[in-house]
Amino acid sequence: MAKVVCVLYDDPVDGYPKRYARDGLPRLDRYPGGQTLPTPEAIDFEPGVLLGSVSGELGLRKFVEGAGHSLAVTSDKDGPDSIFERELVDAEIVISQPFWPAYLTEQRIAKAGRLKLAITAGIGSDHVDLQAAMERGITVAEVTFCNSISVSEHVVMMILGLVRNYIPSYQWVVDGGWNIADCVARSYDVEGMQIGTVGAGRIGTAVLRRLKPFDVKLHYTDRHRLPETVEKELGLTFHKTAADMVPVCDVVTINAPLHPETENLFDAAMIAKMKRGAYLVNTARGKICNRDAVARALDNGQLAGYAGDVWFPQPAPRDHPWREMPHHGMTPHISGSSLSAQARYAAGTREILECWFAGRPIREEYLIVDGGKLAGAGAHSYSAGDATRGSEEAARFKG
Repeated sequence: MAKVVCVLYDDPVDGYPKRYARDGLPRLDRYPGGQTLPTPEAIDFEPGVLLGSVSGELGLRKFVEGAGHSLAVTSDKDGPDSIFERELVDAEIVISQPFWPAYLTEQRIAKAGRLKLAITAGIGSDHVDLQAAMERGITVAEVTFCNSISVSEHVVMMILGLVRNYIPSYQWVVDGGWNIADCVARSYDVEGMQIGTVGAGRIGTAVLRRLKPFDVKLHYTDRHRLPETVEKELGLTFHKTAADMVPVCDVVTINAPLHPETENLFDAAMIAKMKRGAYLVNTARGKICNRDAVARALDNGQLAGYAGDVWFPQPAPRDHPWREMPHHGMTPHISGSSLSAQARYAAGTREILECWFAGRPIREEYLIVDGGKLAGAGAHSYSAGDATRGSEEAARFKG
């Protein structure tokens, strides 16, 4: 019997929903590019319900316990006295979400002598010390592409919200006001702007595709250059580094994984290279941007706006400067956890578990670490060695 430990975020303040705003979800068969959606043998949930919180349990309990295994679900994940820390000791499988990550540091992995599989219900496994997982022979998998479009839609929404000054204008209405001049004094058109992405993987490319109809000039930088056909189709300009790209952009969006090569990439020096009055959007990982440098740049006008849904640390404390800095459009880490995305990553998590319990290979595109080395999507996104040792963010949670 395998012990499965699942770390999920808390239920809504008013309790687990009994009704939803909509009935069901649109049916999708494939992701852009042809990859099939998750294909579990069955699911024990209704697509469109809240699955990512503790009571939702990713729809897994009936399946896991019916297969003769145990399932422990908690939101208490940080510190040596947390429920996760206690449950981890004899766990064979750990499931976590990027939105509420259970940090698997080298120290925690050393304590978890039975751990064999770490699943990210979503995409982005930087909360796992991948090098330690390789050395221990632990398989790491995630549900590749499950919420890439969800995040890309959030990025476009945030760009439009910042440039058109939407949030302050909405607040005027809520507060009973009607001062048009205050609303439009910081409002511009996106049309004609130079917009660039740091990272052009599934999310970054999806952002570029969604921005093209706005008649903007598109730029990108990535360790892997896109095919020439894609560059021509979208009218892309490639830059070798972020430092080369940001001086020409009115808007920069970050869609890159977090590892030591990208940690604090947008520090004071990088932000100083940007156009005065540029906008910065980060839905990748909070630690890619220096917290204080961003706040100062908004205060002094170097940045016209900053938006994102990723923080350092997560959850953000009440006194985090990004909560109070001017001209921001921050949300909690929600871009990849829409009800639509939850249905996909819950199904993908079950598919991975079905394969694991039956001794079948896990889809190559789901793999991050397997057989003591980087594999699948992990081999594309990471490099063995320091770049897989986990981030400063994860290091805060050494058990």
